[in-house]
Amino acid sequence: MLIDTHAHLNFPHYQDDLDEVINRSLENGVKKIICVSSNLADSAKAIEIAKKYPDIIYAAVGIHPHQTDLQEKVSVKEQIEKLKELAKKKEVVAIGECGLDFSLVSPAGGPAPPMEKDRPEKEQIFLFKKQIEIALNLDLPILVHSRKALPQVLKILHSFKNKQSLLLRNKLTGVFHCYSGGKSDIKKIEELGFYFGLDGNLTYDLGLQNVVKEIPLEKILLETDCPFLSPEPFRGLRNEPKNVRMIAEFLAQTKGITLKKAAQVSTQNAQNLLKI
Repeated sequence: MLIDTHAHLNFPHYQDDLDEVINRSLENGVKKIICVSSNLADSAKAIEIAKKYPDIIYAAVGIHPHQTDLQEKVSVKEQIEKLKELAKKKEVVAIGECGLDFSLVSPAGGPAPPMEKDRPEKEQIFLFKKQIEIALNLDLPILVHSRKALPQVLKILHSFKNKQSLLLRNKLTGVFHCYSGGKSDIKKIEELGFYFGLDGNLTYDLGLQNVVKEIPLEKILLETDCPFLSPEPFRGLRNEPKNVRMIAEFLAQTKGITLKKAAQVSTQNAQNLLKI
């Protein structure tokens, strides 16, 4: 069995053929999928999808560091309060994606992402910290989006780790979604108790392939970030959870291990983190 730990099935790219997408996933051995969110509307939809496909789809609710819902008139403080209530739903297994993104919004290759708008750094930091607090209070992991902001993300995570033993019972844990850091950052993330999410770009990014050789298999999760980051030879096309199998195959090749082992260990890692 394989698990896609980061899929955006709540995006409009799947509104016409979600049943078929999920069936193809199951046929390829991807038996569980985490439907990840970027705003309140996405979060509510992720919960709806999880209710429709119990024991297959699970929801992650969160607010992306960039503003992805340009129609949202609610203040960030009000959004956090609404997110707290959504996070209590039984279908929710994680908070995310949340984090920091200090890059400028620009179109990417392949299917266009939902409309995004740059969010001020101060507001991003506020949202990230508040979502960490929600995760800790509910004993949920976080799915971290970090782009051009890794030192700041690590600093925030360390600040929570240092005080959580005094203020909170639960342990801060999670995954660095679509890991893009270097070899020198692997140990720092390991020491935090976090995992590394690997996506379809592993199949064509030589730099990432070299970094992944240094990441312990026991700290790796597989994810598609669909509809984005399709693996070769489907680069530029809409991605689907079924392609986790291709990522697992490439990981096995990169690590010099069998597909069976890559699947077993990455799946156990996901089950340990997400409690599914």
